[in-house]
Parts: sequence; C-alpha cells; structure tokens
Amino acid sequence: MGDLSNIGKAQAPQALTPEQTQALSRLHQAATALEGVFMQMVMSAMQSTVPKDSIFGKESASEETWQGMLDDQRAQEMSKSGAIGIAKVLEEQLRSQVLSDAKHESHVDVERRIDP
Repeated sequence: MGDLSNIGKAQAPQALTPEQTQALSRLHQAATALEGVFMQMVMSAMQSTVPKDSIFGKESASEETWQGMLDDQRAQEMSKSGAIGIAKVLEEQLRSQVLSDAKHESHVDVERRIDP
C-alpha cells in the first residue's frame, strides 16, 4: 500500500520563474483592460437610455463628450478596483494556459492598440 499520510494536505505552491511572474502580470493587465472596456460598453448602453432633453433644452455636443469621458473614467476605475470581478475570473481561467507558455506570454505587448 502507498503512503496515505499526505491525503487532504495542501501541496506547497511551487515558486514561479521570473518569466511566469511577468506573464501573470501581463495577464492581469489584459484582464483588467478587458473588464474596463466591457464596463465602458455597459455604461454607454445605460447612458443611451437616458432622455437627452431636460428643462434646460437638448444636451449639447460638449455635454455628450464630457459624459462619455466621465463614463469611460468610471469604467476604468471600476475595473481597477476589482469590485465587478470579471478580470479575476478571466485570470483564474487563463492562469494555467499562460503559465504553460510563459516564455512567449511574458513578452506579449498588452498596451498595443489596433488602429482603425
């Protein structure tokens, strides 16, 4: 019979290599950015349901621009706080995949933007 003394005991986590640490950091950045984009889309959809007329008249283009910028900032702050939890779930789901290819993932440019 095998040794049963380790049943039910948590295994000590293995130390991460610098590449794995960097890959997980980039995963966190990407997941947080994705959550921010999603929350901005939600806020934009919510804002589109609000009537544009008030007792002061129609909303001006500058007010609309300001409101869009405010919504974007709010969405980014919500994603940074971690209160929504989308980024955390993404990180948990992708952690093993990122760690398995840490050599490549540690060099991915998260901040790269795609121009239209």
